Amino acid sequence: MLLYQSLRQQLGRTASSAQLCRQKLHARTVGSSMQVALSSTTTSTSAQILPWRHDPSLPERVLQHNDYSGAFNPTARDPPILRKLIAARELNISAWDVLPIPFYKHDWESDLATGFAVAFEFAVGELLGTLFRVSVNDENGVVTIDSSQGSSNSSPTTTIDNNEYLKNMMDKKLLAQFNQSIINPEDYQIKFSLRPFQAELQNIFAVPVPGLTRDQVEEKQYLKGAIYRLHNAYDENGFDENYFDLVTEFAKEVGYSKRTVIAEASVKCKEFFQVKDKNTGQVIQGMEDDCEEEEVIHLARFEVVTDEAERGERVIGAWKLIDVDDLLEGNVFH
Repeated sequence: MLLYQSLRQQLGRTASSAQLCRQKLHARTVGSSMQVALSSTTTSTSAQILPWRHDPSLPERVLQHNDYSGAFNPTARDPPILRKLIAARELNISAWDVLPIPFYKHDWESDLATGFAVAFEFAVGELLGTLFRVSVNDENGVVTIDSSQGSSNSSPTTTIDNNEYLKNMMDKKLLAQFNQSIINPEDYQIKFSLRPFQAELQNIFAVPVPGLTRDQVEEKQYLKGAIYRLHNAYDENGFDENYFDLVTEFAKEVGYSKRTVIAEASVKCKEFFQVKDKNTGQVIQGMEDDCEEEEVIHLARFEVVTDEAERGERVIGAWKLIDVDDLLEGNVFH
């Protein structure tokens, strides 16, 4: 529950008619992993304006148990329970609360996933409100945005670049995908609603190089790929002198005290998504006016840095949203 509270502080159609609405979706995204659900009969060739995935299924790689942990993927060698144990230790969660129990989810997993869903809701609302310079209605767990109603933002000069609240919630690489020079609110309008109703923790792991953080790699680019070098050294001669020399070298650069934990949750939502051309009134992306909200699944990927504390506990930093629906293929930094 503490994890959930911390995250919170940071921040009838029939099945056939629903299918018909999905067949009317207009936009395609680049690459199959971000493709909006489309019918083969769709003829629109409009360019995608907003990189948004509206789909009732999880990305295929999640079903294949690929957590995008990098080239050196401990999943291939270590049991998933060991990976979860290491990550949970960084969050001050005891081993007893990690051991699997058939047909049971530990409270910390449910609380963490719920907290991610809340943070995802807040972040998406702030992002779209900033992009389209429109007020956001966020009440009773539902985010609603409708720029066609003329509810202009009280601070029209706010942009993604100067919105500190948004930058504290989302990684800059993820924010860069939502290009404000393309999404001109003078040309386009959005109608959007998002109501998360179920969340489940899908993956959690600690970056396998202790001490390594995203900020350090951005400052010292040569640290990117450190995990590759350790992997190759181990494959050549196991835990020999060369391997431990590399570990010592990395420790001098990054230290031992910090650790990066990455986790992702699937978030089931009721959602309506539509982007229109203001001049023509044409739907250029998303759902038609006569469609009702549909059930979709989003994948929200978060990251946090922990540090040493007294009595062997860890200080947990602020979780940050680093990827949504594999837009950045996990936004891997190590």
